[in-house]
Amino acid sequence: MAIAVRTGEQTRQVQMVCLDELVGDDDVLRRVERLVAWDAVRASALPFYSDFGRPGVDPVVLVKVFLVAAIRGMGSMRETLRVARVDLSIRRFLGYGLTEALPHHATFSYAQCVRFAHSSVFEQLFTQVLASCRDAGLLDGSRLIVDATHVEADAALKSLRAELQVIDGGDGGTGDAVERPVLALAARRSGPTPKRKASNATAISRTDPEAKLRYKPGHRPHLVYRAQVATDPKARVIVAVNAEPATGHEADSLAIIIDRSKWLRHRVEEIVADAGYASDAIYTDLANRQIEAFIPPQPNMLKRRGGQAARKRCKTPRGVGAAIDRITHGEGAIAELKRHGASRARCRGTAKLQIQLLLAATAINLKRLTTRLPATENGCASDNTATRAHLAILNACLRALTADQAPTSTTGS
Repeated sequence: MAIAVRTGEQTRQVQMVCLDELVGDDDVLRRVERLVAWDAVRASALPFYSDFGRPGVDPVVLVKVFLVAAIRGMGSMRETLRVARVDLSIRRFLGYGLTEALPHHATFSYAQCVRFAHSSVFEQLFTQVLASCRDAGLLDGSRLIVDATHVEADAALKSLRAELQVIDGGDGGTGDAVERPVLALAARRSGPTPKRKASNATAISRTDPEAKLRYKPGHRPHLVYRAQVATDPKARVIVAVNAEPATGHEADSLAIIIDRSKWLRHRVEEIVADAGYASDAIYTDLANRQIEAFIPPQPNMLKRRGGQAARKRCKTPRGVGAAIDRITHGEGAIAELKRHGASRARCRGTAKLQIQLLLAATAINLKRLTTRLPATENGCASDNTATRAHLAILNACLRALTADQAPTSTTGS
């Protein structure tokens, strides 16, 4: 057999090609494109554009680039655009030709941090995909697994400064004399300088005030947020996410998570969580809501009636199955969420982290849909009239909630 020599001359030939034909039917992004009603996404972003002026980038393109970064697990918008320039699948997904220049990365940063920062664009996309998962039979609808994880903030320890309260007005307007401490020179100190350890009560980050210190044995101290994740165990579909400062009790947001999940048509008959959510107040609140709680009690709660009842529930066959679901699907969903871009905050503030969590959860739910809903022979997914009508109702409700700012949403505004 003779040697076929490749000189590279073939790469300099001018050929007539179609970008759509270069991407296979089994491409992930091609299948994702069929599962989302992009007209609804464009309609949700319409209020943030004016009727005059220079035409801007299509909001669907902006949302698609964010979604590509979440699906591919890319942590940087610059990296995503560098890959998109040479990736035919991404170019076709965005609707750009081979020679068209992609938008500048600053356009996407402005969209995430300013234009869509306090909008419901990404939440409506998440809700739309979740409704498709429900119609496809991917949700059990009764058991909800709630777990929390820490997301590293985009702030350094060097940004920590002491938090000082300024005395304004001297007597505070009461008219009483304020005794001020007598200032004197400190005694001369000998020996090594004592080490001082900062805490959330004494220090705050100047660059990201919402990020909080976290100390864990065997790990370096760093600034983090807390992300709450609610998962349905049937197909590990994420039902709700919530970004919050890493302070207080983990169960403080449990009631909001439940209300949000019920608003999204999840029955929430059973709550499964680890011992970090255990408290007498939580057991009482879930009992009043007629929700069975599979939450193991803390060791110091075993002497009380609520702790004994919770331990007895967790020892039943259903409680053992709930614990298996929590380890398998609850912690598994969090690990998957971090692989899709939620391991570190790209922007500062819980509102912007909320968008990042919504995009990662949407990417995971879309991945569930692509494996459950194959494309038809003509290259389009089957149309579901009930799904479209349900999405229209959800979008109208979300727009009303955004205007009235009620009720409080666990998936951001």
